[in-house]
Amino acid sequence: MNANIEKLFNLSGKTAIVTGGAMGIGKGIARRLAEAGAGVMIVDLVSKEDAQQTLDEFQSSGHHVAFLQADLRDISRYEAILSDTLQKFGSLDILINNAGIFNYAPVSTLSEDLWDRTIDLNLKATAFLSKAFMKRLAELKKGGRIINISSVDSMKPTGNLSHYDASKGGVRMLTRALAKEAAQFGILVNEIAPGGVNTPGVMKMAGTQMSEEQIEAMKAQSQAFMKMLPLHRMGEPEEIGNAALFLASEASTYMTGSTLVVDGGMLLM
Repeated sequence: MNANIEKLFNLSGKTAIVTGGAMGIGKGIARRLAEAGAGVMIVDLVSKEDAQQTLDEFQSSGHHVAFLQADLRDISRYEAILSDTLQKFGSLDILINNAGIFNYAPVSTLSEDLWDRTIDLNLKATAFLSKAFMKRLAELKKGGRIINISSVDSMKPTGNLSHYDASKGGVRMLTRALAKEAAQFGILVNEIAPGGVNTPGVMKMAGTQMSEEQIEAMKAQSQAFMKMLPLHRMGEPEEIGNAALFLASEASTYMTGSTLVVDGGMLLM
């Protein structure tokens, strides 16, 4: 490969925070950034024991990865997360707002608790962690990247996910609003809108507080969805990681406030 091309995607000396990075899409993103040479701080609600397999997997490949357990709905934790990351890796450069919850619930059965939990983690945490990150980078007098993970559901609802769609629609507009404010600090803010992605444990997460009937309905909806996709398959976490690497790299220096759709053609349906 041409040395200049390799340099474009080389993240050596950079540090990324990946929320929800212990599994699924977050893990795929953390893997790609680590492979490109970045130090990666995974911030997730799972226990250290549950995250250990991911840490062992990355570290055995020579990647510089660490883990912090945190409930990102607790805004008071953010300054400590940034300080711990800076102390561990020596820099702050990239924030990936990936952590979120996805619970199947028709609006007829939607509870106030599920609405609040979804908005608090998917949207509020993205806004306030970005705020803390932007402030810290401004103090350090350096630029950086914020990459938000939204969803194609922010543009085209798939059904029975009104609370999730509202949260991701908020992330989509928040990305644009932050991009305008962050530009003065040299911070680029973009988003990735994934379509259906194979993520181990997603059914377990989605099934929290769901009845068997709801779980079966969700499975049927997913199967029908996959048959309709132009590529006739779900995406893989590392394919979202590829998009994140592009947005984190020097290959995207003239992009901010943009949405990178990675959906297997779902929006063509």
